[in-house]
Amino acid sequence: MKHICLTIALALLGASAYAQTTVDLSIDQARNIATQALLSDDPALALQIAEAVLAQRPDDRTALIVIAAAAPRLGDAARGRAAGARAFAVSQNDAQRYEAARLTALAAANDQRYTLATFWLRRALTVAPNEQERNRTLNDARGVSRLNPWSTGLSFSLAPSNNVNGGAEDEASTAPGNPTGTLSADAQAISGWRAVLAFNTNYRLHQSRQSRTTVGAQYRGTRVRITDDIDIPDEAFTTDYSEVSLRHERALENGTLSLRATRGLYEYRDLSGPSGAQVVDDEYYDIWRLGIDRQVPLNAQTVLSFSVGRERLDYQNVGIGEVNRVTVGTGLARQLASRDRIGGNITLVDNKGDNVNYTSRDLTLSGNYRWAEPLGPITLGLGGGFRWSDYPDYNLLFAVTGGRQDRTVFANADIGFPQISYAGFTPGLRIDANRTDSNVSRFDRTTFSASLTISSQF
Repeated sequence: MKHICLTIALALLGASAYAQTTVDLSIDQARNIATQALLSDDPALALQIAEAVLAQRPDDRTALIVIAAAAPRLGDAARGRAAGARAFAVSQNDAQRYEAARLTALAAANDQRYTLATFWLRRALTVAPNEQERNRTLNDARGVSRLNPWSTGLSFSLAPSNNVNGGAEDEASTAPGNPTGTLSADAQAISGWRAVLAFNTNYRLHQSRQSRTTVGAQYRGTRVRITDDIDIPDEAFTTDYSEVSLRHERALENGTLSLRATRGLYEYRDLSGPSGAQVVDDEYYDIWRLGIDRQVPLNAQTVLSFSVGRERLDYQNVGIGEVNRVTVGTGLARQLASRDRIGGNITLVDNKGDNVNYTSRDLTLSGNYRWAEPLGPITLGLGGGFRWSDYPDYNLLFAVTGGRQDRTVFANADIGFPQISYAGFTPGLRIDANRTDSNVSRFDRTTFSASLTISSQF
């Protein structure tokens, strides 16, 4: 059996001072002493012995665990992280991996490496031995997330849809004041699958008890796979949206005030050319956006909100040009005695475009309800509403008599599966349905989709 010769500080029996002495220890004895020193709140002695053990056995898991716990307490968080990561790699079962992952996360958090700490807490969740430990680690992860100046989200959804392109229900093209015609294939509803990948990250530039300032970036990409037998390429319905934003939030005597500025780019595709020989053209428009949000608590359960926004959309297509948009909204949210939440919103949007077809006014009334407690194995939130859209000067071959009017009813359901989780991620199901009736038949449409989503629990 290997032995270790150490010069260590041992407490002399019955003495108040420490003396230096040299002892000869077996590996097992050294492990036990290092562990006891750590439990006795002597991280320096624990670290000294554990390092000596590692010199003989570089992958000794017990010594690695001791170093992972002791080193950060002595100001060497990097050494603790490295030892914890190695202990995770050499662990033989999930209980050992769980212990190593949590210690590595703690070392990272002590060094204010919060993103790294979150990564290791997610690894711990994959091997949590029971529900109690899983909830403990989830709570720790939420606490680390609040401390982290970086917040990052990644989501993915995949959904079958009877109308991936927002097309009309049939091929007839009718509108007041215009002759009856036939819509092109890409203007009619097309069935298929829609995949959406979204990423966002925000960095907290400043935070105090009274205010917070964050800068962020976001990307959202949509890809479509057409299932109908139709001569239109999938990439015709590809879209990409990216933005950078700046947000400032301030606490007032009664509620909060938020200011936001956004610069975005929306890229889409357009079809040109005759049927059977169509070409997919790249198009885009720039977005400049400013907004103000105000929240006022009416009481402990109810919050009244107001928002005002101004946008400018600059289209690459000179036939569209510039669109200026003003959005005004108000909402009311209330937590019931059951802790369920109910809310309602009114939103008015005014668009003025260089092209008359982009000048419109929209009024939307919406409501939502979310249950606080799971309903059996699921969590549930429901929403829906109505939208009225008027285009006073809409033009096809000729001006549409009386303008174009759209009336839309929509509903959605968010279903979560909290009992199914991996590394802090849970699946969900988003169901959307809407029906639009228009006096311009191109915009008569019914859309239904069900999306599989993945979301983080912290």
